[in-house]
Amino acid sequence: MEISWSTLEADYLGADIEVVSSDPLLGRLQLMAEQEEVVELMLDRATAQHLVSVLMKFLSHGEGGDAPNF
Repeated sequence: MEISWSTLEADYLGADIEVVSSDPLLGRLQLMAEQEEVVELMLDRATAQHLVSVLMKFLSHGEGGDAPNF
C-alpha cells in the first residue's frame, strides 16, 4: 500500500481543543478547510508541546505592530 501526501490549507476557527482523554493526554482540534470540510488534528502531549514550540518561533519573527510582546 502506497501512501500519498498532499497539502491542504485550513483555517483555525478559534475553538478550544476537545480533550478526549486526560490520562494519557489526548485532544482534538478542528480546522475548517476548503468547501466547509472539517479537518481534525489529533494531539498528544508531545505533539502539543512541539506545536507550542514552533508557534513561539513563528511569533518571534513579528516586527513593528506584530513584534513579540512576551
